[in-house]
Amino acid sequence: FSAVAAAAAAAPGRHAGPRAEEVEAARLGLFPFFVSDISGLQLPLASADGAVKPPKIMPQWSSALIYDGDMMNIPFKDGRGTFLYDRDGSRYRTTYEVKDAYFNPGMLQFRDQLAGADIGDNMTWGRDDDGVCMPWGYDRPYSDLFAWVSLASRTGQKNVGGETCSVWTWYFPSYGLTSEICVGADGLPREMNQTFGAGGKWSGGNYMQFLNFTVGDPGDEAFMASKACATNWPTQPCENEEVVTMDTYRIWAPPEPMELANRNTGDVLGDLSFVCTQGSGPMYRSKLITYWQVIVSTTFGQYALCNYNGTDNVCAGPPAQLARVGRRSGQMSGKGARMGQCSPNDDAGSQYSFPGLAQCPPGVVPGGAAGCTWTGAVPVRTIKASCIMEERGLLEACSRDIGHAPFKEAAAVWLAAFATDDPYMGGCPDVPSAESDIVVLV
Repeated sequence: FSAVAAAAAAAPGRHAGPRAEEVEAARLGLFPFFVSDISGLQLPLASADGAVKPPKIMPQWSSALIYDGDMMNIPFKDGRGTFLYDRDGSRYRTTYEVKDAYFNPGMLQFRDQLAGADIGDNMTWGRDDDGVCMPWGYDRPYSDLFAWVSLASRTGQKNVGGETCSVWTWYFPSYGLTSEICVGADGLPREMNQTFGAGGKWSGGNYMQFLNFTVGDPGDEAFMASKACATNWPTQPCENEEVVTMDTYRIWAPPEPMELANRNTGDVLGDLSFVCTQGSGPMYRSKLITYWQVIVSTTFGQYALCNYNGTDNVCAGPPAQLARVGRRSGQMSGKGARMGQCSPNDDAGSQYSFPGLAQCPPGVVPGGAAGCTWTGAVPVRTIKASCIMEERGLLEACSRDIGHAPFKEAAAVWLAAFATDDPYMGGCPDVPSAESDIVVLV
């Protein structure tokens, strides 16, 4: 598992066909959706003990796994599971359960990442019938998790779990990516650390310790698709259908037009789950936040990642997934089943996707008979993110709420900022239409 992979699942990423530099990135063991160029690649430096060649990782093995990570300011601790590796078959798998205390202490997440040349790269969030399959990279070349080691430089030696291993480090300055691995004389890694993003939008890291090795091919059965990916992707829609007018919010900035088609949003708690961590950095404080009202069918489907590519927005997923408004719990956490798709999500909030393919023609009411699931999106108010985050104290409220979901104090600040433009009542002024460059499609 890579923290980079988890970051891509949690937040919108670029979804286009593979390019030449991404094929090369895959060869080096990078995640192509994360790397847009390889100009920052750094070749091995001479090590202190001479020109030592990087180690060759044992081609086939399995082990127990200890995992700790940080994904966009959300810590994940005390993960326990298994790791499977088959370089000859171009595949690997990580399966583990990890503590997530962002919303409440003691919450657990189960993750299963499966990658292979013939199966693409997918993450299953949750177990069995509660699992949700999230494929990414299915149109990209396989990326071996340890291929970057061929570029690494020897930087020391340490003891891990009572065994001595050599430390090898590689830097990718363009993305603030540092990878470090400690490899034993037998070619088996004892631990691997990765950090990336250098504090930006895609910031995080992970620590993986490998132990109790079994050398040899883990076998085909060990790489079978999860139940969610094999039988329920995309997930079936929610059963109880109503047509409701829903409040939702989106943080954004020009030149992106103000519209909902092919975009991700959240209700108050859902957007707070994003803003209080990933969205709290300087790049988001300079953006705008728009409060929308939109008419939707409550037969929500699986949430889709939607991304603005500089000229247009695109939601990723097969047609069945993009035929409905998608819903998930805030930051894929919370107590709701199937990642909150059909749950009230009153602890972590809800986040939504609005595929353009699911939008109704003018005058058509959303629903199964209509073949569309949302319409009538109206921007109610737009304010500056800096007003609510800094001037109204939202980020301070977030810091007190984290670990104590629902985020009631932060929600009160949020609602007050949109309720009025009066600063004495906690309100924020409207952004002039010229500044927000309004283009509304209903």
